Amino acid sequence: MFRRDHGLCVQCRSKDIIQIGDVVDHIIPIRVDWSKRLEPTNLQTLCHACHNKKTKEDEKKK
Repeated sequence: MFRRDHGLCVQCRSKDIIQIGDVVDHIIPIRVDWSKRLEPTNLQTLCHACHNKKTKEDEKKK
């Protein structure tokens, strides 16, 4: 994922911000759909700040 996303946070890049991504995130959380855990299309590179924000949002959806 890091290579595909050029080592950058995809959320920050969508806002024209360049930020190193250091977390591989499951777009659809594995607790929601375990079968997608290894699908490259379900993985994205995020920075810690974006990953923490997304995790909090995902937890609210429980």
